[in-house]
Amino acid sequence: MALEKWQDNNVLHEAGTMVQALEIILSGSVEVSIGKHSILLGAGFVLGMTEEPGKEYRFTYMAKGDVTTYSYTYTKRDDLEKLLHVNQKIAPTITSAIIKGSMELYRLDEKIASEAKECYNSLMEEKKSYPLLCQEAGEKMQDFPELDGIKAPAAFGQVMHWQSAFFAKLESCDDILRKIYETGSDMCSGFAYAAADFIDNIRGELVAYHDYLQELSRQSAAFSMHLSSLKSKKMAIEQGEDASMPSMEHLMDRILMYAGVDSQEAQEFKTLMASYKKFSDRGASTDELRNLRRKISKGFYPIYEGAFLHYMTDAAVPPEVQMFLTFGVMDETLLKEEQLRRLYGYAVAHRKDPMDRILTIPEWLEKIYRLEVDPSRNEFDLDYPSYLRECRTNGEIDEYEEEVLLNDREHRLHFEISNLLTLGNRMTFGRISSFFPVMDDVNVLTPLDRGYMSTEKVREAFDEVRSSDYTIFCRNDIYSNPEQNVTQIPIHREVLPYVILMPNVGSRCVLWQEIEGKKRTSPGRMLMPIFQTADLADSVMKLCGEFRWEMCKTEQGVHWNDLSDPSLTAEYSDYLQFFKKNSNLSGDYKEKVKRQLQKMNNNFKNVFVSDYLSYMKFERKGALRLNKVTREILFKYCPFTGESLGILGSNPQYEQLIGRHKNHQNQAKRPIIVTIKRFDKEQIPRPKELMDEITYLER
Repeated sequence: MALEKWQDNNVLHEAGTMVQALEIILSGSVEVSIGKHSILLGAGFVLGMTEEPGKEYRFTYMAKGDVTTYSYTYTKRDDLEKLLHVNQKIAPTITSAIIKGSMELYRLDEKIASEAKECYNSLMEEKKSYPLLCQEAGEKMQDFPELDGIKAPAAFGQVMHWQSAFFAKLESCDDILRKIYETGSDMCSGFAYAAADFIDNIRGELVAYHDYLQELSRQSAAFSMHLSSLKSKKMAIEQGEDASMPSMEHLMDRILMYAGVDSQEAQEFKTLMASYKKFSDRGASTDELRNLRRKISKGFYPIYEGAFLHYMTDAAVPPEVQMFLTFGVMDETLLKEEQLRRLYGYAVAHRKDPMDRILTIPEWLEKIYRLEVDPSRNEFDLDYPSYLRECRTNGEIDEYEEEVLLNDREHRLHFEISNLLTLGNRMTFGRISSFFPVMDDVNVLTPLDRGYMSTEKVREAFDEVRSSDYTIFCRNDIYSNPEQNVTQIPIHREVLPYVILMPNVGSRCVLWQEIEGKKRTSPGRMLMPIFQTADLADSVMKLCGEFRWEMCKTEQGVHWNDLSDPSLTAEYSDYLQFFKKNSNLSGDYKEKVKRQLQKMNNNFKNVFVSDYLSYMKFERKGALRLNKVTREILFKYCPFTGESLGILGSNPQYEQLIGRHKNHQNQAKRPIIVTIKRFDKEQIPRPKELMDEITYLER
């Protein structure tokens, strides 16, 4: 039991965390949200009633104004009765608030159900009118097979009509019922438990409709984007206008105004940019130019932050602002007309990755700002909470400020821009001494159309790696089901990384962090220039190799190079450290390893990444480039599947390795097959987790 106080916009509980408490709202209001939908619950309501004890929160709870709560342990539904008995004096107020809160939740359910039906009907109407719209816009029809699988939202029917009618009547008769509630906590418990059952049914429906809307949005994203483009073109044709790029004149002034930069700072930045544009060779590495680029970079990111904050509240973001945030376009005179047109086209045609894993930098910062993900580590490898803790230790902030800043949207955003964007932009650019954050023709070393990293192109590059190295993003996990006498069975779950596209023309991909904070089942974060000058396939393979190494080090902890606890990093480190004594290597191979180590400055990780690139680029296609020791370690921890396994199956160098791997997989399958057979015999549905693991082990 504990009394807690919350400041405005503090997050009490985030969706996905564990439900462990019932909390009476003593004062203030709490916003309960699922996606973009929310309701306000006031004093007296018991938080936790809208969830299942011991499960994950499906809603996010945020304080609106100052809020005070009192919490009680919540492990089973009976704990609600105990809470009412302990608080007999205020039990009537609590009961009244529960009735009112249940109806607020019901009205939200009705709203989302109505929205789901409207979205479906609207999509079907648009699909029906699509052929005519194509004719009117003078465009050929495109195929969208994903639309064929979309069905109307089901009538889930979990909320009974009598329940909604009954609780609506209770809510309207609150003054009369107060006298009944005051007869004792037993009476309050009866009404509260009836409301709890009502809330359980509402939650089931509400979550189902919310999930339906998300899936509908994902499936129709490409069609909706295409439709929007057609409608714009049709309107332009009807108005006799050219539907091409709008004027980009005085672009810098427009960006500075949008970002809310004060006149003096704006003039200082424009003066620096004017000095920069006077150089005939803007790509030169003179001290004067390097110093000027450094000053412009320093002024660039506060402007970016100001523009992004405006962008977050702007219902109609101008395309030039989207170009600035996504590509760093800020001065139209630094680019050719054709380049501006192409950048404009990319900005207006961009659609979000349906899997929400490949993100432009404004899309990523939006997730930070909306508290959907935590800020990334800084240059000292400190995550956001650790950074605040260090600030408190150094006396820069006190304990209260630390607590407030933990969920302060603007401070989190500033931390991410100051670290991941500022440093990541420079690192992915590839030429640190000549880095410049503003999009400039002098840095466009390859045609924009060739280098543009669309979400589709990036996804294909990662899928190409996953098609052979299928375990690359899989994490160890445990399946348990005590109710069915399953204590624990090792399984694997795939956790795809976030790939964040930096606003530059660059040559380098960067693994920023392999996990989030200390959560080993969280996605990694990788950075990539949105215009790539290096070979994309090679860059992604190197990035995946680096991820392999760092993820193994994280999982192994202090034992990452301890051979008594075998792992990829331990075996590779041992191989490189003692290669001269290895009887499995010929004299020529030993000399090659020696030269490789010299070239990589004895950095074992870089040697591994180089070998992983050869493994993925050549070995999987049957062109053998690695020595026997390297090949055995790599295949042990990064086994091939699919077409690669077929190519190498008859190769003597791989035949034994593949045989050992299959034997290991068969051994791992046995306990799962035994469990599934028992489930079948007892007519218990097969758990998805175990069926997925069988698929994983049979690849």
